[in-house]
Amino acid sequence: MEQEDQPLEDATWVARQKVSIDELTFAAGVLWWLQNSPSGGKTQLMRSSGAEAPVPVTPPGLAIGGWLHGYGGGSYAVGDDGVVWFIDGTDSGLRRLNPESGHVEAVTGEGGFLFGDLSPAPGGVLAVRGCDGGDELVLCHAGESSVQVLLRSAGFLGAPRLLGDHLAVLEWDEDQMPWDGSRLLVSRLVSDGVPESPKVIAGGVEESVVQPMWGPDGELYYLSDRSGWWNLYRWDGVRHRAVAPMDFDCAPAPWEAGYQSFAFLADGRIALTVQDGLSHRLVIAAADGTVRDVDVPLTSIKPYVAAHAHWVAVIGSASAEPPAVVDVNVDANVAPASSPAVVSAKPAAVAGEHRRVPGRGQLRFLMHRPSVDEPVPLIIRAHAGPTDEVRDRLDWTKQYFVAHGFAVAEVVYRGSAGLGRAFRTCLNGNWGTFDVEDCLAVARHLVSEGLAVPGAVFLSGSSAGGYTALQAACVQDSPLAAVTAISAIVDPVGWATTAPRFQRAHARTLAGPAGAVRAEKVRIPVLLMHGRGDQVATVADAEALAGELSIRDRRHEALFFDDVGHYLSKPEVLAQALRAELAFYRRFTD
Repeated sequence: MEQEDQPLEDATWVARQKVSIDELTFAAGVLWWLQNSPSGGKTQLMRSSGAEAPVPVTPPGLAIGGWLHGYGGGSYAVGDDGVVWFIDGTDSGLRRLNPESGHVEAVTGEGGFLFGDLSPAPGGVLAVRGCDGGDELVLCHAGESSVQVLLRSAGFLGAPRLLGDHLAVLEWDEDQMPWDGSRLLVSRLVSDGVPESPKVIAGGVEESVVQPMWGPDGELYYLSDRSGWWNLYRWDGVRHRAVAPMDFDCAPAPWEAGYQSFAFLADGRIALTVQDGLSHRLVIAAADGTVRDVDVPLTSIKPYVAAHAHWVAVIGSASAEPPAVVDVNVDANVAPASSPAVVSAKPAAVAGEHRRVPGRGQLRFLMHRPSVDEPVPLIIRAHAGPTDEVRDRLDWTKQYFVAHGFAVAEVVYRGSAGLGRAFRTCLNGNWGTFDVEDCLAVARHLVSEGLAVPGAVFLSGSSAGGYTALQAACVQDSPLAAVTAISAIVDPVGWATTAPRFQRAHARTLAGPAGAVRAEKVRIPVLLMHGRGDQVATVADAEALAGELSIRDRRHEALFFDDVGHYLSKPEVLAQALRAELAFYRRFTD
């Protein structure tokens, strides 16, 4: 039985601690962001003037957030008049909110479109709306229920930004992911509001451009990986100049719309996030090209930077501290929290250690382990994506396993974002091979160092990480005793037809010789956990694999959840999954 006086050992307690804070902006003189927690259930729009405690703006029971391109983002925009445009979490339709009265007005949600990537425009809002046939950029004016279509694409559109009559927008083809290749388009709106034929000013099939934004100087700023790293550039209408060149990524892979990893201070300086291995830094770039770090106690900063005067607000967290909206005086390095942690009685959490595997190039991992001087059972984690990062921030589910005596190592395997274009793209055509090799290399290293108990090493992964875990279970002479695959992709070829339109190119680009997971190739016990409502990784593949595995070996286990999608995020479901995973590993450690 779980101990009530040891909350980190209690799966129910742990499952209720997750707090999500996203989409931070500064508009109409105040800070805005989205926030939810398991206890609240709905994603709310929050507002803070700095002098008062944050307050929810959206009415109770209303949820914000949609599914444009499968993963949503850009879920709200605030005009200079304080009117809020947002995406309704029930149908991904566009709505308008008067924050003072709380009145919500339906704008549009018809025609099978999914809306998102909102950006304020004079007297209205720009939005991207998508369907299986492509994307459209639309403009909606206050007081109107219809929208004006400005641009159409058979591929994808994103990040619309308007300055006067100049429009910037991103486009990428249907057979590419935006982190592989995208184009920055600029056009001018003519008298009737229709844009002229757009001009490609940056990007291409081998260059990823993300996060365009018009600067206060009227120039267009954007992040490009043309140097091999996502760095900041500016375009004055004729020439492109690097703003702060460095051999670091200053942006994450654009899984969601609405990311903004840089912001302009009142004096023209630019606040910018920098991915530095397993953690993030906040830096200030001056007009002369000099860059200096801002000294704040954060190890993870989300890609939402908002500036006002000489203050910069970010969503930040530390290795053993939960997320908060942090308002930083960049000259005094003062960082009070605008939205402090909501955990009422937070137990002491174990901080992570940044480590490398000797002789394996850039292969690194984030390690959490109990405070003991002896080998312990080890869980290797393969992150989802797989074009994603390992973030050094508080994760209560990791702390749960550490509290139960396990070490947890999260691997920055080849194909991860945050270490430049070459590292990010080297998994293309090698999925199920390079990622598996890197995870097993970390496992072998920790066993050889005497930190992990031989015969008690496990690999766990969700979604694409679940595919990595399943392929690792097929490797001969591996150090693994068992694997856990959550919401796992089983067949990359089949996934290319069932994944959201946005991600189908990812499936085709990644697919390599490893192929589909076959029950006859699996050599060690597997725990499969999957939601029956999963729209990203079809449950049919997981159920078929579970059935075949159970016939071959009764040591395999499977757990399926009704009315649960791709993420096992509901507190009761997450708690059940945590207990099942722990019990599965205990079979090999007790």
